[in-house]
Amino acid sequence: METTQKPKEIIGHLMVLSTIVIYSFNTNFMKILMPEWIGPHGLVLIRCTVMAFGFWIISLFIPANKQQAKPKRKDILMMMLGGLLGIGGNLLLYINGLNITGPVDAFVIRTVQPIIVIALAVLILHADFNRYKAIGIILGLAGTLYVSITPHTGVVKDSFTGDVLIFVASVFNALYLILIKPYTQKFNSIIVMRWMSLAAFILVLPFGLYQALKAPLFTSEAPVHIWLELGFVLIFATMIAYFLNLKALLYISPFVESVYIYLLPITGAIVSISLGLQKFSWHDPIALVLIIAGFALINKKKKVKVVINKS
Repeated sequence: METTQKPKEIIGHLMVLSTIVIYSFNTNFMKILMPEWIGPHGLVLIRCTVMAFGFWIISLFIPANKQQAKPKRKDILMMMLGGLLGIGGNLLLYINGLNITGPVDAFVIRTVQPIIVIALAVLILHADFNRYKAIGIILGLAGTLYVSITPHTGVVKDSFTGDVLIFVASVFNALYLILIKPYTQKFNSIIVMRWMSLAAFILVLPFGLYQALKAPLFTSEAPVHIWLELGFVLIFATMIAYFLNLKALLYISPFVESVYIYLLPITGAIVSISLGLQKFSWHDPIALVLIIAGFALINKKKKVKVVINKS
C-alpha cells in the first residue's frame, strides 16, 4: 500500500510545484504587459473571458454523473457569488494593485492569505481561537504592513496603495475559499468553475471593455515576446494552473498544498530580479519571516495533558 501511495504523493507535490513556477512567471509577465500594452481592467476582462469560455466548453464534455446532485437555483447563485469574490473582485483588485506596486510585494503579501482564512473562520464560522492564533494573526499583518511602508526600487508607482489593493484581494479570495468549499464537495469542480467564471465575466465586463478594445496590444504591432507573455498568462496561469491545483488535491491534503504558497516570494523574486522589474531588498525576506512565523503560531497545537489513572 505504501509503495503505491508514495508515487501518487510525489505526483501531487510536482503538480503544486508546477503551479508555483507558473505563478512566479505569471505575475511578472502581467507587470510587463501593464500598462504599456494593456490596462489592468482590460487584462482582467481578457482573463475572465478566456476562463468563462474555456470552462463552459469543457463542461459540455463532462459525462452526467447520477451520483452527483444537479445544482439548484440557490446553489448556482452562491457559486456565482463565489465567482464575484474569488475571481472577478479578486483579479480586479490584485491586477490593479500589481500595476502600481512591485511584483515581489505582491508575492510576499499573497502569503498572508492562509492567515486571513483562519482569521475569517474565527469571525464567521466561530472557529477555535487562542493566544497563539491571536499572536500569529498580528505577526502576519505586521509583516504585510512592514513590506508596504518600506522604501521600494524598480518599476513601482505607488507601492502602499498597490499593496493595500493586493491585501484586500487576498481578503476577497479568503472569503471565497470559505464560501465555496461546500460546493466543491457537492458538485463537479468544472461545473462550479463554469458558474463562477460566468459571474466574474459579467462583473468585469463594464470595467474592462474600453481598455480591452483600445489596448495598444491590439491596435499597434506588439513584439513577439509580448504575445507569448500574454499567451502564457491566458493559457498556463488562467487554465492549466487551476487544473493542476485541483488535480493535486487527489494526492495531497489541502493543508500541504497551501504551504507551498510560501515558496512564491522566493521563486517569484528570482524571476522579478532577473527581468529587472524589482531590485533585491532585505525588507522582503524580513516581512516573509514575520508572516511565516505568524502562520506557524496559528497552526501550533495545544499540548494535551495525559492523566494516568494508577488505580
